[in-house]
Amino acid sequence: MIGKPARLTQWLLLSVALTVWSCQPDLTDSSEVMEARFLDRTQALTGKVLNGCREDILKASLLRADSLIAARNNKLRRVEGRPPRPFRPGAPPPKQLSAALPLRPLFPFEVRFDTLLQQQLLQDSLRTDSLSREMLNEFQ
Repeated sequence: MIGKPARLTQWLLLSVALTVWSCQPDLTDSSEVMEARFLDRTQALTGKVLNGCREDILKASLLRADSLIAARNNKLRRVEGRPPRPFRPGAPPPKQLSAALPLRPLFPFEVRFDTLLQQQLLQDSLRTDSLSREMLNEFQ
């Protein structure tokens, strides 16, 4: 019998300690919690809006690409199967090359793969364009 009251007092002390501990004031800052929730919600909403925009852009680009492909197909269908244009009497014969010309790249290797050189050429062309516009404005 002595063991049961000791356990009962331990149980009561433990329950009183838990009650007192749980009733203490909450020391967390509610503004920090609200700000964290606000940031989470704004990030979620921003993500939804961006995903919606990406989907709209993708749909519009697919429609545009489909229309371009359809227009090209219609143009080819109109030209397809036609005989070549007849020569007019008295027209000079079409010029023919004596030998095939060798193909060479439009830009040298260095320009195509050197990003610093590409950026410098772009800046130079923009600078030249702005200078020519300024000169045109001076003369007007």
